[in-house]
Amino acid sequence: KIWLIISALLFAAMSQAVETAAPLQRWRGSRLLFLLTIPICFEVLWLLNLGVLNLSSSDSPVIENDSPVTENDIKIEENDSESCLRPRSNSDAALKAPLKPPFINLGMPKMGSSSIHDYFECGGHQSVHWLCGGRYCGDCIKESIDSGLPPLSSQDPKCRKINNVTSYAQIDRGPENLIQVNYLNEILSGVPNATFIMTFRNMTKWYMSLTNWWSDSKQVPFLPTKDNSMRKRFEVANITGLPVGVGRNVSEFTHFYCEYVKRVRKEVAKYPGRHELIEIDIEDPSVGLQMEEVFGVNRTCWGKSNTGNHHDTVPAEELQR
Repeated sequence: KIWLIISALLFAAMSQAVETAAPLQRWRGSRLLFLLTIPICFEVLWLLNLGVLNLSSSDSPVIENDSPVTENDIKIEENDSESCLRPRSNSDAALKAPLKPPFINLGMPKMGSSSIHDYFECGGHQSVHWLCGGRYCGDCIKESIDSGLPPLSSQDPKCRKINNVTSYAQIDRGPENLIQVNYLNEILSGVPNATFIMTFRNMTKWYMSLTNWWSDSKQVPFLPTKDNSMRKRFEVANITGLPVGVGRNVSEFTHFYCEYVKRVRKEVAKYPGRHELIEIDIEDPSVGLQMEEVFGVNRTCWGKSNTGNHHDTVPAEELQR
């Protein structure tokens, strides 16, 4: 910028001198002024390329919005009816009701897995939630897949329940083994026929729930303190679509879940007539009725479960950092 200013001042001074000079000197001065315009033009183009100069007509600075992101203001590339943050209609599946088991929840922790577990048990189904006997369901499934076996056919006696139930309300072992994300394709291809469930909820509320939930159960291999909150465990777990260090705010969790939903829809659609995908908003007041229409279990079996070990609010700086 300094060189540009000096060049402009020199150009102005010479122009003034040329105007008052004799004819011969004026002709020579004009040639010199023309030659001086060449480096000035290059300087202007160079500064524009570096972004130092801004020729925009607007004087307003561009400020990046750092507010928490929810499903109401995130930019979605899909049509409104295909939003990755809202469930699609289950009307087609309802025509085939009641849907057949196994029922496998592909949703995330703190997104209604306990309510799904209680719902199917209330309806007379055998259901597992997190534990499949003496081991975590996620570990049993991962071990089977790694051994070349179907996902739900563990040979370990401690995984005995995984072979004898109709409802799998939570198949992961938390962020450390988010089996439904990391092994989605293997699960879809390895289970002969299944009804998969995808749960939705407000993204800010989900983030708040993850941030303020920590287990005080002796079955959880983590200290029962806020230092081991579910959100912090997500951040360091290195999940497909959520690498280490990502997952520190609502926006990052929203993007992760949106991409996961689109992936689930795309992959399940590859198995027409073999798999069904049911999508529910666990915060929708009519979710009990929706479940009854597709699963045939009375709507009164649906309720909110596992709402303890968390608070209702998260500091604003925690949401935005």
